[in-house]
Amino acid sequence: MSKSDRIAAIDIGSDTIHLLIGAVASSDDGPVVTRIEQEGELLLLGGQVAVNGRIGERATADLQKALVRFVSIGRKRASRVFIGATEALRRAENGPEIVERLSKAAGEPVRILSGAREADLDFAGIVHRLDRAGTQLIVDSGGASTELTMTEGRRKIASASLPVGAALLGAALRGDPPDALSWALRARQVGAALTEAPAGKPVRAWATGGSAHNLAGLERTRGKSGTQRLTMQALSKLATQLLAVPSAKLAKRSGEDPRRVAILPPGLLIIALVLEHYELTSVTVVPEGVREGMILAVSSIGDDWWHDQPDPAPTPSAVHGNAARISRPSSATAARPRQAGPTT
Repeated sequence: MSKSDRIAAIDIGSDTIHLLIGAVASSDDGPVVTRIEQEGELLLLGGQVAVNGRIGERATADLQKALVRFVSIGRKRASRVFIGATEALRRAENGPEIVERLSKAAGEPVRILSGAREADLDFAGIVHRLDRAGTQLIVDSGGASTELTMTEGRRKIASASLPVGAALLGAALRGDPPDALSWALRARQVGAALTEAPAGKPVRAWATGGSAHNLAGLERTRGKSGTQRLTMQALSKLATQLLAVPSAKLAKRSGEDPRRVAILPPGLLIIALVLEHYELTSVTVVPEGVREGMILAVSSIGDDWWHDQPDPAPTPSAVHGNAARISRPSSATAARPRQAGPTT
């Protein structure tokens, strides 16, 4: 596969910055992304935003260093490089200034994705996995937000971006391991957010994003292990362990980064409460997600890949009244970062 066929997608998430180099291939299920190379670096930006409302200078410098390195790799091994950022930079008070700084340093525009567009890109990256019939739910829970998408077969009918994520909840937890009461009280925050979730009765759930990947062990294997199934029973057993053993000890056992283990309890809480909300007992975790969606969007619509697209009209059978709310970007999140030219 030649360099000209490859696209590099860089996703600045609330926990991790990821690089995926891939190419679009055809399949019986439509266009899919063939992974060529991927890498990630844990930065935990969402926690800073949760505590301080902004991202500090040291974290910004670390982010800039990682981004410049990923852009360099992308330029060497792909024909095009595209950068998207999600909830941490959407929410941070100094997000616009950081976006401008990063764009100049990288020589590529950093695009802040609205919650709606993030959900759309998740859907595009995962849709080939979905069953061809039946109401289904896609869950993308990251560090600072959780995107929920309801589908009928492989057709999207509604989505919402909820302001809860592992880093945001984790910032309010006490102790290591977390105090059980502190952890339980976070359920109120998730429950309040779920009032904005799309209505429907899904028969199956699919999950992507940092929380699900960490819980299923896909983060460590960079998505090479395929799908994993998480049951409520397994999540309950894992919760007992996470609330009893310090993160450093669990990390030593599993080989995970201790910082990543520390955000597992709030991430698990979100996944479990979403499943309970929809009366589901399990979720299938898939390796694909927003970065595959970015590559597919770039391949099909070019530089407009990051813009919100019109939503299809929801079907009456799946949406009841105003209970399902399509997420819309605020004027701040919809603003376009300034185009930055290549640095010299």
